[in-house]
Amino acid sequence: MIQFSPLRTYLSAGHNNADPGAVANGYKEADITKIIRDSIVDQSDDKNIVLDKDWETNKQYQTRIKPASGSVVFDIHLNAAVSSTTRGVECYVNKKDFENKNSNSYKMANEVNEFLSQTLGIKNRGVKPENNSQHSRIGILNLGSGISVLVEVDFITGTGAVESILTNKDIIGNGLSKILKKFDDLV
Repeated sequence: MIQFSPLRTYLSAGHNNADPGAVANGYKEADITKIIRDSIVDQSDDKNIVLDKDWETNKQYQTRIKPASGSVVFDIHLNAAVSSTTRGVECYVNKKDFENKNSNSYKMANEVNEFLSQTLGIKNRGVKPENNSQHSRIGILNLGSGISVLVEVDFITGTGAVESILTNKDIIGNGLSKILKKFDDLV
């Protein structure tokens, strides 16, 4: 008898203990994204979520996970800017999904942006192609999953941004867990 592994949601905090990501206003990106990731898990009833490990490098995580075409990959980050007044949420998808506005990755990214923009009262900076980031290609978005989204929740450098995320972490976790479940059920 052939056994199929269950479809999974892959959820990562974007940075790890060795690579804290952006640091500003007394906060490390890795610490805040772990709080968001953990809140999503706490609020979710999905038992098929695979998490990154806090000690694991991005390369180790990507080697360990094996997303299939019926899986969702969701990578959480915070943006950074020179100005403390820059705020807003944006999501990245791979070039193919950006070109196809009807792709599930694009649709999920758009829904994530709308939810976080409304919840945090910040600008929706839109869905962007991966090559519009600091990288020409973002590896996590090209692992072969059915849906892949990288979210920049807000700017860690923005005045009040992290405090707003921490105040609303349960609302964020609940809303994002519902979006992940909705799109996981589509693929």
